[in-house]
Amino acid sequence: MAEKFQSKISNLELNISSGHVDLNQFMDVLNDINKNNKEINVFHSFLDLAHLPEVTKMISSSSLVNVWLEQLIDVIKKSNYHLGILLRQRAKRYKSKIAFQIIKGDNIYNRSYDQIWYDINKVAKSLISLENSEKLLVVGILAQNEYRAAILDLACLSFGIRVVPIPLNTTSKNLEYIIKNSDITDLFIGGKTAKALWKGTRNKFNVGLISFDNLDHIKEKILDWDSFIESGRNLDIGNRLNLIPCDWTCTVMYTSGTTNYPKGICFNQINIISKRFSRALALPKIGPDDIFLSYLPLFHTFGRYFELIGTLYWGATYVFAEAPSFNSLLKDFKKSKPTIFISIPKRWVQLYDTMEEEGIIDSSDENLIRSKIMDLTGGNLKLGLSAAGYLDPDIFKFFQNNGVNLLSGYGMTEATGGITMTPPGDYIPDSVGKALPGIKLKLTKEGELYMKGAYVSDGYFKEKKSFDFQDGWFYSGDIFKKKNGHYFILDRKKDIYKNSRGQTIAPQKIENLFQDFDLVNSVFLVGDGKEYNTVLIHPNYDNDIINLEKASLQEMRDLFSSIILSVNTFLSPFERIINYAIIDRDFSEEMGEVTSKKSLKRKKIIENFSDIIKPMYVRNYVPIHYGPKEVRIPNWLLREVGALRTDVNWNGSFITFKQKDIALRMTWEDNDVKIGSFYYETELDIIDLESIIKSPSLWLGNKDFVAFVGDLIFRLNEIEIISTIKIKRSMIPWGGRYLKKENVQNEDIILLRIHSALCQFIKNDDNFYENLVGIIDDDRGIWTGIILDTFLIYQDHPKILFQIKLLEAIGPLLSGKFFVDILMKNYQLFKSEKPEKEFLFNIERTNYEHYKGLISFLKNAHANIDNIDKNQLSFIQKILLMVSDFAVKHPTSYIGARSELIWWQLSDVPKPLFSTAQRAFYALSKGFRDWIGPPISLSINRETGAEITWQEVIKFDNNVSRIHQQKIIEAIVKTSLIRESIFIFSKNTLIQLDDIARDGVWITHIGSRNKKHVFRLLIKTLTMGTHNVVLNLNDGLERSFLEEEIKWLITMGSGYKDQPLVENFGGFWPEHDLYTEEYITVETLDVFLEMNRDDIQDKKKLDRWQMRWLHFIWNGIQAYQEFWYRTNFKYEIHPPIPENLTIPLRDYSKGTKIISISGRTKTRSISQHFLDLYTDYIVMTEKKFPGLKHMSNWEVIFTATIQALKVKKGINILKKLRDELNNIETQNKFKQASCNQKRITNFLEDLDNFGVLTKPLVFASLRYKRWLDLNVDATKKARASILQDLYQDYQLDEIIDEYPETRVRFFMMTCFQNMNEDLRSTFQKIIKGLRENKINSFNIKEQIDKIEKDIDVTEEEKFYLARMLFPHVSAADYVELVSTVTGDEKKLNLVFRTKGNDGQVYKIRPPFLPKEIARFHSLLSDELLAGKFTSNHEFLLIFNSRNRLAGGLYWKNLELNRVHIEWVAIKNNFRGLSLSQRLLAEYYERMRQRGINTITVGFYLENFFYKQGFEINKQYGGLVKTL
Repeated sequence: MAEKFQSKISNLELNISSGHVDLNQFMDVLNDINKNNKEINVFHSFLDLAHLPEVTKMISSSSLVNVWLEQLIDVIKKSNYHLGILLRQRAKRYKSKIAFQIIKGDNIYNRSYDQIWYDINKVAKSLISLENSEKLLVVGILAQNEYRAAILDLACLSFGIRVVPIPLNTTSKNLEYIIKNSDITDLFIGGKTAKALWKGTRNKFNVGLISFDNLDHIKEKILDWDSFIESGRNLDIGNRLNLIPCDWTCTVMYTSGTTNYPKGICFNQINIISKRFSRALALPKIGPDDIFLSYLPLFHTFGRYFELIGTLYWGATYVFAEAPSFNSLLKDFKKSKPTIFISIPKRWVQLYDTMEEEGIIDSSDENLIRSKIMDLTGGNLKLGLSAAGYLDPDIFKFFQNNGVNLLSGYGMTEATGGITMTPPGDYIPDSVGKALPGIKLKLTKEGELYMKGAYVSDGYFKEKKSFDFQDGWFYSGDIFKKKNGHYFILDRKKDIYKNSRGQTIAPQKIENLFQDFDLVNSVFLVGDGKEYNTVLIHPNYDNDIINLEKASLQEMRDLFSSIILSVNTFLSPFERIINYAIIDRDFSEEMGEVTSKKSLKRKKIIENFSDIIKPMYVRNYVPIHYGPKEVRIPNWLLREVGALRTDVNWNGSFITFKQKDIALRMTWEDNDVKIGSFYYETELDIIDLESIIKSPSLWLGNKDFVAFVGDLIFRLNEIEIISTIKIKRSMIPWGGRYLKKENVQNEDIILLRIHSALCQFIKNDDNFYENLVGIIDDDRGIWTGIILDTFLIYQDHPKILFQIKLLEAIGPLLSGKFFVDILMKNYQLFKSEKPEKEFLFNIERTNYEHYKGLISFLKNAHANIDNIDKNQLSFIQKILLMVSDFAVKHPTSYIGARSELIWWQLSDVPKPLFSTAQRAFYALSKGFRDWIGPPISLSINRETGAEITWQEVIKFDNNVSRIHQQKIIEAIVKTSLIRESIFIFSKNTLIQLDDIARDGVWITHIGSRNKKHVFRLLIKTLTMGTHNVVLNLNDGLERSFLEEEIKWLITMGSGYKDQPLVENFGGFWPEHDLYTEEYITVETLDVFLEMNRDDIQDKKKLDRWQMRWLHFIWNGIQAYQEFWYRTNFKYEIHPPIPENLTIPLRDYSKGTKIISISGRTKTRSISQHFLDLYTDYIVMTEKKFPGLKHMSNWEVIFTATIQALKVKKGINILKKLRDELNNIETQNKFKQASCNQKRITNFLEDLDNFGVLTKPLVFASLRYKRWLDLNVDATKKARASILQDLYQDYQLDEIIDEYPETRVRFFMMTCFQNMNEDLRSTFQKIIKGLRENKINSFNIKEQIDKIEKDIDVTEEEKFYLARMLFPHVSAADYVELVSTVTGDEKKLNLVFRTKGNDGQVYKIRPPFLPKEIARFHSLLSDELLAGKFTSNHEFLLIFNSRNRLAGGLYWKNLELNRVHIEWVAIKNNFRGLSLSQRLLAEYYERMRQRGINTITVGFYLENFFYKQGFEINKQYGGLVKTL
């Protein structure tokens, strides 16, 4: 049977040699051997075969890894397979192949596999000669890495002698404990460190001492190495290898003993051997050709198990580094040319820093970088592992991207080292990888990692019970989280604490955030059981940024405060750091604060630094009490006053200081508190004066409070608004005297100026107006919000005239709606006090925003005209007059104002409103024509200098009759007809007679209709282009009808906001019986259809005309409904036919116009109106032009109605239509037209559930679908490109104000049409929130952020989400949405990629980690820029393709719509690549997305910012760009 199995194994090896490795064949042999074999040699032969890389690669790439391992471990146990047998096999297989290399100076000494096996046997004989029957031989090894120590360790493990490698970084005290606890009988010592440790022991041990080298200075009797070897020369060890038990504790490794005595961890041969097969499956590409350069100590699991034993398992070469120092390793790299290097993070950092110092890392030449790495590491390095500490993900990525597969991992001695490891090619930042094969892991509710497996230790030496080993599991004591199979370590369980509110905090996670700040050497978080967190910081005085030893105390505070704030940005509120202390020494082992592994001993640090920690939790204020109430006086105020903490007194009425002649009134009753001059309201029992001082709106104007605090209060430069206390408006101390300070106007302290102006206002001093206007119109800096918030508190001045003057002063700071709201309140109060007097308001300081607010108010008032009372009516009259006055002063507003005033005359409104609107209109018309100026009948020709008249520039076509010529010339000469019309139609171009070329006015007769003769005036100017005007000459229309028609033309034409339904109206000159209109060249819809009659009937073009006809139906119905709506449903155009419409050909174009409104008639009924639209416009047209077929009818009519009438009124009209269908006759008519009440009801229900499917949205979505049908295999980039084109073509942004869900719905109906149900549901919620105004278009991103928490979003979905969230991202832009975590919050951040002038790709994004802010801070320091960060700052950075910071900018939000850029900086070696321009361009787009419209910046790099579109603006005290 054994021969049969050996034959199968031989055949498998032959197949391997020939390159034919078959998984099933291997598994069959393994199963057969496991079940039927009993011969140990067969098992061993198979295990030898199983280590070959060809086998490992085959298994690791299959789904049978766990099955394979389980069976192998069974074979190991059955056959008593141990390290000695493994090494004997390797010696036999690899013979003269180099196993070990020892570097000494310039020489390398080699030992082959058969040589080391010989040496192992030789040492084993000598060891066995030390055995006696009375006591178990236990060997201790206390030595640095050297060949003899390694051979000794291997000999012990191979021949069943318990061996204890002792850490050289232990203490003498711990050494005593280890020797005693492990029962060491013989201790092998080598090296100076070992000798010093031994000499430091106090107890004498009955152990044999053997030296690896010369240890003459040790007093005890010691055996030298050669004598030791000689002692076993003639010993026969016979069959010893076959007698080694696999489950016996063959070695004990001791922990560092950080909190108590070291613990001995027991390992048997199963642990050691199973780990090698498991690790090999995780790294299947390692094999006999590899070379390990090794410096990790052999008393460390990675050095001993992974490197030493692992190398021999793979048949590779182990190189003894000459020394562990970095410079020595660099020499060893070049000598040994390793392929694999395992190290602590520090060495990888040093390699990286070496590259950085030589300026290689920022190079765009990847070949240069790879060449340098190869040069540094010997030319062959392909694999690395960073173990036993944190390494920056950027360094991982750097090596991975440049030919060295640097892996991350996590391990513990108890698991023979590695537990998790990054699978090659599957690195995730900050992950320690996935579970290694052969180990089971689980996380508790608290996140603690448990593990078990064949290579996990069974327990601690001489400890029968341990809390760390329970129920077969080892409890790691480390807290993890797991995502997508990857493990992320958070902290040690014993280090995690809870604050005073019971919130759990992981200090190591927070401390790690500081490690990339060059100014920080060490950091320690404090907060266990405390109200808040603080940190101890030991500065890095050797940094390259700033000389900290010469820095002032304030500079130090500013620097480290910026660092704290940067870190806080990435923490949850309860994790944030409130205070810090700079310590003058680092944490040390000598003081018991750091372990040998450099881990912090938290309790000891807290004990040693208690004198520094305590003050950080000492109150920075003095609490004083009166009954249950508490007032907190800031310590700095005591210092300013020159008082001690014990000097403060509060008697319930005043706060005083002993022997100081200052006092502050402080009386408290229920929720009312009088502080100084003002009364406040608060529900708290505590008042913090510091908080009040930092919130200027609470103390400005409170002269007694200001006097108490002193002038220092005006030097405030940081604002923190609080909401727990507010001024009691009902008890503001109006009136009295105010002693004005001299030269306040010239003071450069703006808070003092605001305070003075407010005091004047409160005390009824008229001078407040001039002072406040001066402040507002001057450089306000960061104080705009404070000015507004403060004065709005006091807007209810008891004297109404002061209220009005206040509004006039602060008007420029107010939005349009807010301005109108306050104006209405002032007006109503004024009228209630002085009903007979006229309300006067100076509009000199009003602006276009206010004008828009006035117009918006009038539109809303018009819509609710039936519900207004007498007071409201009077206010509307005032607004009508103000609109007229404003437009007279600002003629560019004339058209909108005229339209609004005419509308009020046409509408069914109370007579006083009609009369006022009429009066305002006449005033507007007169004011406008006065501004236009009187006609000029004679001018001077600019070219010839000759006199010129209108008769000389006008030329008539032959089709213009003489009588019409005379009337037209008379009108042109006696009025400013041409000047006024061109100003209106050209958007504000003003011309005179001398601007017109000779014969420059060509007049032709273009038709006569509806009792009007229509003429076209073509006007050619010398320098102002060519203009067209239509002149309508009345021919029989009654004056009243004509005037009414003109009013309708005005209100249907260009006005504020609404799209014109007719040609823009120019002017009316009743004395000449004519008016002007804008000239348009588009043919009517009927003419267009007639021109394309044959095309319409072409069946091949059915789809095209189906879409086109849908477009014509939708636009035409909407235009007729719009007219109906604007007449307040009083008039309709009858019949509604294509002959009376011009509709743009393209379905995304605007500009549908009604040709004539002379056919207007009074509305008969709603139902007849809708029926006419269906029959006259749709059905009759389809009969006239066979081939036209509508895709939909009534739903289109209903939707067009909703769009024209707006949602609320549209729904109301449709409900009335439904009600009219209760009439049987009407019902039957509609039934014939395929419409009934149910159809209307279904439409209204869909409208309520899903909102309005607007025409642009529907057509854009249909176009996308048709395009996709033709381009099934289109790439994501191509799809994104067509999406963006469609979004822009159909101008979907323009309807977002009215239909805020538009963008989300567009993406939902196109690229997300086949999305998963969870995503669809989320989108529906967002759409509903947008429609209900619970979400606005600027914070959709916050809603999308939540998707990350609950929904797995694919990369394709992220691709489209980026374009949905950021409209400025084009299809060609390479962007990605990256999930980042801030505290407990997940966010989606846009990474925008752009090319520099060097052709390289750069990434623009916010910082994802504090270290990136740290690097930006370093950049600012390098450029000598004062970068002080606060909690109000935000950052946008730019990185190269290797994530190296190239530059960035940071800013703060000053107001709702304004931001201020502090600094923009680009690293020196990245300048000249246009990166700053690209960074700012992306910044502008992101600000637009937020609704920001103003960006300010200080006076630096003026020329650069001028080119960016910034201009000097005195009001803001710097450069300003308007977006």
